Amino acid sequence: MNDAGVSKAERLAVSSLLHGYARVPGFMHRIRPLMVRQTWRHAPFWRAALQENGRIILGSETDDRRLEAYGLGVLEHMQRYMEGLVVASQLNPERLLQRIDTVEGLTDFREYFQDRKRRGLILLSIHMGEFEPAAAFMSRHAPVHVLYRRDRIKTLETIRARARGLLGVTGHAVDDGLAAWMTLRDVLDQGEVVALLGDRVQPGQTGTFMPMFGRQMEIPVGPFKLAQVTGSRLIPVFNWWLPDGRLGMRMEAPIEVDGDLRRDPGSNPAMQRWVELVEARIRAMPEQWLNVHPVWRGGEASPSGASDDRSAA
Repeated sequence: MNDAGVSKAERLAVSSLLHGYARVPGFMHRIRPLMVRQTWRHAPFWRAALQENGRIILGSETDDRRLEAYGLGVLEHMQRYMEGLVVASQLNPERLLQRIDTVEGLTDFREYFQDRKRRGLILLSIHMGEFEPAAAFMSRHAPVHVLYRRDRIKTLETIRARARGLLGVTGHAVDDGLAAWMTLRDVLDQGEVVALLGDRVQPGQTGTFMPMFGRQMEIPVGPFKLAQVTGSRLIPVFNWWLPDGRLGMRMEAPIEVDGDLRRDPGSNPAMQRWVELVEARIRAMPEQWLNVHPVWRGGEASPSGASDDRSAA
């Protein structure tokens, strides 16, 4: 998680929750509603960010009761994610696959996998649902590589690394800068698969502000540059929780990346299409977007977004 601005107490809370789900999962599941409310009351950084996000996503006229319900919903899904991450660090991948209820767009997706030796495959997603069951599904078809940021919460870092090891997924730290992106370019050239997140810019990455929910939100440019440089297909992939706790998954049609991404990436049709898909997905299930950080720039959104390139990566 991006812990910039998060207090030591909030980081300790995440670590404690992960330890709890690892050691006494049944008990943690039973007291989850209480823990969610306690987090809302005693985590001021997250509460403030969720209130801001809620007003933007749900509308500025949203009353305090609805904002609180939205915030509690996000925190509840965050705990679902933590529980799922712990499970992924303990289960055989084949058993983890049973958590996926349905996969939409599967027929075309298999064709893209079969063609990956000719054109690399980049899967682009957002902070929603659980990555690990989706990775278990993907890794059945091809070697999968992910880009991640090293976390200061050591428990989280350890559990994530254990889950990646069980899944056979190779992680590359964005903290390594250009070297990580060069490695991703190489594995795409070898016909392997790269999975990236496209709804948050990490320190050291290139970002451009684009209109979303009537405001401006920074979107990473790196996935689109990588697709363009390697000639890879870029496929949006989303997964979300169903009412029974299992996961739904959808793979959208590939986004073709053409045009100049250096001068004004926010006006590029590929990035605009991505933002449309992300906004529609968040609007459909706002409580499932696992974002407890301030990501918006003040004022109304410009038509195409304003570029703010901060790195070559």
